[in-house]
Amino acid sequence: MPIMQITEARFGTNYIEQEVTIVAPGIGITDCWECGGDGDWTKFHPEPETLTEPLKCVNCKGSGKQYVDAWDAI
Repeated sequence: MPIMQITEARFGTNYIEQEVTIVAPGIGITDCWECGGDGDWTKFHPEPETLTEPLKCVNCKGSGKQYVDAWDAI
């Protein structure tokens, strides 16, 4: 599995290195870098004990995975 440098898309100033699985030419899938890959945002809530159900990560919609541009891995 290639390790790629990924740029956060909205501002292009945050870089991380992560393992990426190539799923098609130019498309890769990796663990969500916001929630750590578990899809649960509850751990970041200031008062998690007040929640009635777990919070889904906004970036990955609770799936724990994100698609990335993987043209550089080919």
